[in-house]
Amino acid sequence: MATQNLLVKQLIEFGLSEKEAKVYLTLLELEVAAVSEIAKTSGVNRSSAYIVLESLKKKGLIGLSEG
Repeated sequence: MATQNLLVKQLIEFGLSEKEAKVYLTLLELEVAAVSEIAKTSGVNRSSAYIVLESLKKKGLIGLSEG
């Protein structure tokens, strides 16, 4: 957990929001997942997860797929 907190802080320094950092780290761990699983694992509520995922996509950090 301490390692994840450090990574979140470093990603925030890189320019991500706290939610973006949590979701990004969750995706690194899960690789491919539904929004509901990403939200549950990252601790970000599901409606916010959609917004955060779109933001990460616009920044070129992730790719999204339908289905």
